Amino acid sequence: MARRWLLATLAVGLLVGLVFAVFPGIDLWAASLFYDPETGKFPMARSEDWEALRNLAYWVPYLLVAPSLFVLIRKFVFPRTRMIIAPSVALFLVGTFIAGPGILTNMVLKDNWGRPRPHQVEQFGGKADFEPWWRPGGACHRNCSFVSGEGSLAFWTVAPAMLAPPAARPFTMGAAVLYGLTVGSLRVGFGRHFLSDVLFAGIFTVGMILLFYYLLLAPGRRNDPALEARLDKIAFALHRGIAALLAGIGTGLARVGAGLRHSGHKLLRRADSD
Repeated sequence: MARRWLLATLAVGLLVGLVFAVFPGIDLWAASLFYDPETGKFPMARSEDWEALRNLAYWVPYLLVAPSLFVLIRKFVFPRTRMIIAPSVALFLVGTFIAGPGILTNMVLKDNWGRPRPHQVEQFGGKADFEPWWRPGGACHRNCSFVSGEGSLAFWTVAPAMLAPPAARPFTMGAAVLYGLTVGSLRVGFGRHFLSDVLFAGIFTVGMILLFYYLLLAPGRRNDPALEARLDKIAFALHRGIAALLAGIGTGLARVGAGLRHSGHKLLRRADSD
């Protein structure tokens, strides 16, 4: 199932990329729906109610990943304790959270692609040239438009949605995708992202989730006892490394202290002789 969905996601990504490459004006048209030419602003970006809704939606993914992150940290601190969440599930949720919204979206794309945000381009009162999604190297140098970071976070909720019972999974995954589109639409309405930024955030994030699902949770590949035993080894090795580091620091400090004590004695003897 995961492989079929992954291939379907790649196909959707190719289709979206082709459509927005051939018709880049779709991005400008979608942004213009939320732009007020009389004030030269995106009115939603100045609304306290919309901002409050945005802030509320922002923290939902963090709340969902927090239990798994706590369980993994507890395992590394206390290796002999049993994990109260299945290791494959905890690694699936934390791993997709870090790899998708964290590394791919924010570290790889947003800081390197260079696409200006809608409110930065000339069509909406800015000074930068509009750049289609496929052309990196625009006027933006950091935290740029492609892809949507908050959209990626919101689409990450597909990961916990995939853990629902099979009968309920189409509904939970559909709700997660709808949530991602809703949060992404807010960013378009605020003039902070183009429509293609949001769609690609969803495609990349969901693709990463499906890849992790296949590697960790697919039938025939999932092995929680072996995975927990491997985490035990990593935790014990980490403890030994920290202990060796602290011992080395302690030995170094002891040597420094002995040297200072010896130098102090010599200075005291010299002072007495004077």
